[in-house]
Amino acid sequence: TDTGIGMSEEQIPVALSPFGQIETAYTRKHQGTGLGLPLSKRFVEAMGGQLELSSKPNVGTSVELRFPRKSLVRRGRTRPATTASSMKQTVT
Repeated sequence: TDTGIGMSEEQIPVALSPFGQIETAYTRKHQGTGLGLPLSKRFVEAMGGQLELSSKPNVGTSVELRFPRKSLVRRGRTRPATTASSMKQTVT
């Protein structure tokens, strides 16, 4: 979760598309290529997971990553973990 500029519901699909920019070049205040979220989403999906965004303008954005149990690996082990069914990470 962050406390940044946030996005409207309509802007989330734009932010998840490659090179998607919420602000125009004329009004742009924040740097970035528009690839971070789309690449993250594709990486998570390649592992069989899901990336979900919730956001409100001028409040911030929360990102939730969910992975299937079979894709989780315990540190130091080569086989999938059997105790966790999903993993949630808060982005700061």
